[in-house]
Amino acid sequence: MTQQSTLEVPARLEALASISNFVVDAARGAGLDEHAVWEVQLAVDEAATNAIVHAYHEHELHGTLSISIAQEDGQFIVTLRDQGAPFDPSSVPEPDLVSPLEQRKTGGLGLFLMRKLMDDINFEREANVNVLKMAKRLPRSGLRYIALNGRIDASAAPNVQHTVHHAMASGGRWIVVDMAQVTFLSSSGLRALLMLNREIQKDRGDLRLCSLQPHVAEVFHLTGFDQIFPLYSSRHEAAASFPQA
Repeated sequence: MTQQSTLEVPARLEALASISNFVVDAARGAGLDEHAVWEVQLAVDEAATNAIVHAYHEHELHGTLSISIAQEDGQFIVTLRDQGAPFDPSSVPEPDLVSPLEQRKTGGLGLFLMRKLMDDINFEREANVNVLKMAKRLPRSGLRYIALNGRIDASAAPNVQHTVHHAMASGGRWIVVDMAQVTFLSSSGLRALLMLNREIQKDRGDLRLCSLQPHVAEVFHLTGFDQIFPLYSSRHEAAASFPQA
């Protein structure tokens, strides 16, 4: 287990921004990509809000909220502790996501989001303290994410190569290229990606493409390059396709 860092703040809603900054900095430092950082940030915000409102304010209690962060067994772990009223997560009903919006009750959405955003969450009551532990899997060693944007044509191909080479030089073997913001792809761009893929495979790594706009994906289908590059719908799906270490 790495050294643990802890932030303790008054249990007030005004502290949410400080909590968010603390968690975001730690998540980025642990190597999580920006989407995973956002997931952790939102999950912790929901958890902290629940503790402040339901464990303290609703019972007219005052106290502090502790947020601890550590890395253990390939996971980024956030632990929240409060000394407010006991909390039983099993008493929280599943949110209504089916009824018309005007008829829905809003309760349970925070807990629902926490479970969706994190890989594991666990509630305990220890010596009059509510303890919530949430975990997010860390990226495998050598995994890198690259986001391309705009046109990938003959003039842009060298910049694409430079970007991927930089990721390789930093230790990247398993590279996910996010193409959500790519608006145009020519045959020169295809050739650049093919040559880069061959380079990476020589080093026993691989390259994955994800989040392509329909007209960009069509270029792969028309040329048969989708047989060389399986196309994935998200960063998570692309990263999960790499061989297990």
